[in-house]
Amino acid sequence: MTMTRRLSAALALLSLAAAAHAAPLTVYAAMGYDQAVVRAFTQATGIPVELVHLSTGPLLARVQAEGAHAQWDVLWFDGNLAMRSFAMQHRLACGWAPSVRYTAQGRALVPPDHCWAPVGVTYAGVMLVDTARLAAAAQPRSWADLDSPALRGRVGMDNPSISGPTYPLLAGVLQDLGVARGQRYFETLKANGLRVYPTNSVTLRALQFGQIDVAVVQSSAALGYARGKRGLRVVMPPPSTELPSDLAIGAQVHGAQLAAARRFVEFVLSAPGQQALQHGDPAADSNDTPLLAGIAPLPAAAALRPQRTQVLDPATWGPREGAIDAWFTAHVVR
Repeated sequence: MTMTRRLSAALALLSLAAAAHAAPLTVYAAMGYDQAVVRAFTQATGIPVELVHLSTGPLLARVQAEGAHAQWDVLWFDGNLAMRSFAMQHRLACGWAPSVRYTAQGRALVPPDHCWAPVGVTYAGVMLVDTARLAAAAQPRSWADLDSPALRGRVGMDNPSISGPTYPLLAGVLQDLGVARGQRYFETLKANGLRVYPTNSVTLRALQFGQIDVAVVQSSAALGYARGKRGLRVVMPPPSTELPSDLAIGAQVHGAQLAAARRFVEFVLSAPGQQALQHGDPAADSNDTPLLAGIAPLPAAAALRPQRTQVLDPATWGPREGAIDAWFTAHVVR
């Protein structure tokens, strides 16, 4: 055996020994495929992981409640707006970037301070239209169409105070129209009978049982629900707001845990990690646009054709989330 091979073998043994004695890596995640990715990571590296899976809203609330006594090593959820807020609170480990080949879209989403790493992109809000119940003339094609008399009481969306991916949808409309006009727009939808449900799954269930004819939900949820069903059409009204999924490491993580956390981020952004991601939740979150060169999206996501997209500035919209969610609750939900 050559010296190089002996050195490689010794390093591999040291890695396995470290993994065997390391404390579990604690990952807080709100992704439908997170369990599949965690399983594949542990199989590939031997590093144990304790996964805490929650929907985005409860996950963010838990992180806020833990504050300086964080119980997590890695965060993973949709939306860089909350990531920017956590970075401003000095809760994230900044300054390190994984060695990966991003696409141009991916490079544009990497924060300059490297406080988190983008993984994939969905769209914060698309319209899933039941074409079997709506005449062609009544089917919406733009955001403005949602307040038409034909759709009175027939449109549903998620509550941004509960559904994390919905705040970027709300912020996207406010960014496009301006805050005052955007707020008037949602008040107009309320006057037209807008129904607000807790999360994607509840909104889609309302569509399934005929309570609404148009569900405004995250693109991955719409694509997964529509798979194999007739009479459903996904509409991407302009602008479509990009919603990146992001990974971050806690500022409190050091030593062996920090090394394990970085290996997890690198694994997710590798071909095996992406394969586990795409097989983990094909009925929902796996329908994203990968941000890594050479990784193709699933067919349903590849077929999306947004007319115009926009990216939210996390530094602008992240700190405003609490106030805007409170406004939506007071003026639209109630």
